[in-house]
Amino acid sequence: MHKVWICIGMALMINTAGSAGAMSVTDLPWRAVNDTVMGGVSQGRVVSDDVVRFSGVLSLESNGGFASMRAPVPQGTFEGGTAIRIRLRGDGRTYDLTLRRADVPLRAGSYRSPVRTTEAETEVLVPLSSFRATSFGRPVAGAPALDSALDQVDMIGFMLADGNPGPFSLDILEVSVVRGDSSAPVDRAPLKALLRAAIQAGVPLFNEGAVAACRDTYAAALNKALKQPTLTPGERALIADALQGAAAQPSAEGAWALRYAIDSILR
Repeated sequence: MHKVWICIGMALMINTAGSAGAMSVTDLPWRAVNDTVMGGVSQGRVVSDDVVRFSGVLSLESNGGFASMRAPVPQGTFEGGTAIRIRLRGDGRTYDLTLRRADVPLRAGSYRSPVRTTEAETEVLVPLSSFRATSFGRPVAGAPALDSALDQVDMIGFMLADGNPGPFSLDILEVSVVRGDSSAPVDRAPLKALLRAAIQAGVPLFNEGAVAACRDTYAAALNKALKQPTLTPGERALIADALQGAAAQPSAEGAWALRYAIDSILR
């Protein structure tokens, strides 16, 4: 057996609500959800024995192109977590690890983070800050960072949508939640006051046609926000993406990109 350690840390198995014992990944009620729900013809099935095996054939016919499996988890399972550790064995393809937040409606979407596989048994660590909200496979501007409310996560899954038709196979041996230091300050009032002040200053500028000044106002506030200790890692990544995107866009589009980031944090 060949193990690849991507990262090492302290992990806890996914726990059932109100239970002191760990729940094996094979105990989760996995089910397949394929592109057939949208007219596609991909075939994906789940079999649970000693491991959870997700296998089938990906097809791009009939506007299809994805196969997935998912399972509900009790809300609170991921609370206080920093990452997900997975022991798996794949086929060399890249799958998306998916999570759903009960309080964030995403039409035909989820929070996703890619996971590369090999044919050898591998252990990977996926930071919860790396997940991005998607709808129909596209990023959702303004969606809150996943780790801003981990207590709302109520579903986990794996999806194959790499655009390469053909057979696939993925074995999941173990899923665990890595928990870190939760002693960071929790008073977000200064952060929210900073962002609300930026909106109050930026909206009149935008409405008066000074869109570049509005964009710069939002950018200055978000740069200051990065110094706030109450931001989650996911929110920091969200701000960094917004600032980078705004710098490459026309003033109006850049202002909106930054505003979406501000709104998602205020949410």
